[in-house]
Amino acid sequence: MTLRPAAAEERWLALARRLPRTVRSAILAEHTGGWRTANLWTRSAFFVLGLIAVLMIGIIGSHLWRDGDIIVAGIVSLATAEWLIIARRQFASGIEESLEVAGITMLAYELWSRLHASEIVGFGFVGAALAIAGFRLLNPVFTTLSALAFVMALDAPQLGAGLACYAIALMALIAGKRIFRRPSHSLMLDYLVIVMPVAGYLWSASRVGLSIGTDYRHAPLSQWLVPVCSLAFAGIAFGSGLRRRAHAPLIAGMLCVACCAYELRNLTGLSLEARLVAWGGVLLLFSTSLERYLRMPRRGFTSRSLSEDTRSAGILELAGSAVLTPSAHPSKATPSFEGGGGQFGGGGAGGKY
Repeated sequence: MTLRPAAAEERWLALARRLPRTVRSAILAEHTGGWRTANLWTRSAFFVLGLIAVLMIGIIGSHLWRDGDIIVAGIVSLATAEWLIIARRQFASGIEESLEVAGITMLAYELWSRLHASEIVGFGFVGAALAIAGFRLLNPVFTTLSALAFVMALDAPQLGAGLACYAIALMALIAGKRIFRRPSHSLMLDYLVIVMPVAGYLWSASRVGLSIGTDYRHAPLSQWLVPVCSLAFAGIAFGSGLRRRAHAPLIAGMLCVACCAYELRNLTGLSLEARLVAWGGVLLLFSTSLERYLRMPRRGFTSRSLSEDTRSAGILELAGSAVLTPSAHPSKATPSFEGGGGQFGGGGAGGKY
């Protein structure tokens, strides 16, 4: 009994989600071990259908079992999801994910309600349920939501919760140096690197209000932690992304710079139109200078399209052919000539006929 795809099978499934269905079935079927997956749109549609199915199970359970309807609905949803995974070999298809996470969350909610615990403890139960579902299904969305739920369960001040988000993102950024065999493990860390800094800014900046600009010319030193943390994490993320050639740290750095710029929008005291013109001009000058600087490749970075370099395009085509072409041993060609037995002259040109 196989509970999840192997690491090699998961890599082939990640490639299969990017290809059309006809090519997927023809080339990659023998490498996926019978596991089936879906692309983004199909996966989203099946996820919604799975939630509708969970709702119908809950409605039926409420009519049959008055007291334990949530428990029955959770167990049925969880059992159905496991049957789809183990028996039908569904992986990242959407419907088994919605059934699994809904079943575990309902069981966690029922346990929390029966214990009559506080709301903070309830966030801990939700975080644990999302973490179990995320690691079981190898889903980075569920693991990221579980991290947010655990931060809410800390019941810390808003600045402390924001710093906790930055700490989680920093730990994920450090752990991202390792090369994982499973693509889902890398995606879990990438989602944390991108989402948690933005969540940290939203938590820490909400003390005053996101719509109300802070006057940093007369603000205390503790208030400066909000833009400084975003700017510091942006610098660390940009440095890591450039060294590793990774997209997630670069995206996180750009988002943190945007958060810092939004937080310091009232620093100069200029009007909105003047700020837009000034910062737009600075951004245009920086992007133009960077584009001209990277026209020549520098340490693996270039602003030129790959189509402009025929040699790079040829290497990519060769690599794609090597990956997608099934391996086969070349057939041995039958010799068209067999030399035989000549005593002199070679090639059978002897005296014997």
